[in-house]
Amino acid sequence: MVLKSLLTKLVLGKMRMLENILSHLTPLLEDSGQNLGSDWFTRLLENIINSIEKTVSIFSNMILQASLRILSMIYVPMAVVGVILYVTKINRYLGRDLIYGALIIAFFAEFILPALL
Repeated sequence: MVLKSLLTKLVLGKMRMLENILSHLTPLLEDSGQNLGSDWFTRLLENIINSIEKTVSIFSNMILQASLRILSMIYVPMAVVGVILYVTKINRYLGRDLIYGALIIAFFAEFILPALL
């Protein structure tokens, strides 16, 4: 049963990949009345490059949003631990460094990264 489900997933994945390739080739092959010289190959390469560019753009935007969420969850507990360490004099230098680091992370998370989105 497990082998059957794995084979089904593999076949479906290959079918999706083939459909994706055909979707890029279909507009090029519809011009069958025209001369099929190097023009169709140029358009094929442009379509492939455009799809790669879109994918990279979406992926980088996703990474940027994930890092923004992670940073916004980190700097508040970091500042709280820094204040506790500094006020209780357990380790003033570490507390001070944690507070400074939290301020720098908060600045980037609240002002710099949203400007990049």
